[in-house]
Amino acid sequence: MTLLEMRPQVAILGARGIGQVHARLFQKTGANVCAIMGSTMRTAQQTAGLLHQSLGISPKPFDHLETLIKEVRPDALSICTPAEYHFKQILTAFDFGLPVFCEKPLFWGKHLNSEMLEIQLKLISEHQDRRLFLNTSNAYFMESIIEKTGRPSAIKSFSFKFDTQGPHQKKNIAVDLLPHGLSLLIKLLGYKKITGLSQKVECNSYQCYFRYGNCEVSFAFREQKDCLKHLAFSINDREFTRTQKGKGETYKVYLKDCLTEEEFETEDPFQIYISRFLSQLNSSKVTEKDQFAEAAANMRMMSQIYFGDH
Repeated sequence: MTLLEMRPQVAILGARGIGQVHARLFQKTGANVCAIMGSTMRTAQQTAGLLHQSLGISPKPFDHLETLIKEVRPDALSICTPAEYHFKQILTAFDFGLPVFCEKPLFWGKHLNSEMLEIQLKLISEHQDRRLFLNTSNAYFMESIIEKTGRPSAIKSFSFKFDTQGPHQKKNIAVDLLPHGLSLLIKLLGYKKITGLSQKVECNSYQCYFRYGNCEVSFAFREQKDCLKHLAFSINDREFTRTQKGKGETYKVYLKDCLTEEEFETEDPFQIYISRFLSQLNSSKVTEKDQFAEAAANMRMMSQIYFGDH
């Protein structure tokens, strides 16, 4: 596919939860959600019905990936399934020549280790039809802050706090939320070496501390059903917090500079990343680089922190 004369046809893998958000934003941003894949046909049909009610679209339900691809012939896949399914689904998509927009982490699994991670990254990297984009969209907040306030000449410390109502516990919280913090760090400082790692793991929270080049870094995550959602990060102790006003189609995203008390509206990072992905689909430059290098760096850093590799 080069220049698309019609709306790109996108299939969503993962019928519940974040998959419905992907469907809404892809549809809003100029794609047509042509299919939904669930773990069972029942869940896929249920979600297809909900999307028809809420968005007026009629995605075809499936519970098998190759059947979906062969019958619907989408232009791209959006992968929102649990992380243990990502690796095989990514390779299947590439085998059919389909670009992938993937939820974070890029892949994971109970039996994953640092050696296996490198093998799987190599297989993805060397695929002749690789076009991969990872949804680490909160990194857009860093872009907005740098544009608004400028990049400090010396960055001595960085912290990231993220409280969500997610279902994960203990180190599984790290699997869920580390990609966000690492994407912000990469956007701020590029690729550096992690040293001096320490971690604190509790039932509903996860913290880690390390040096990233010459920068002192701390991450503090919490996941609990009834907790108040909160996202904040600081550069050299200057803190910025994310706020949201409205819900659904009317919500707007803001960043607050806690030093000046200024609050400014920023575009929805999630929609920005989907827009960038769709722009790549519409580009005639099929050889343009994808996001694999950043996604791989994120995974390697995550592996080093999670497994305590040196």
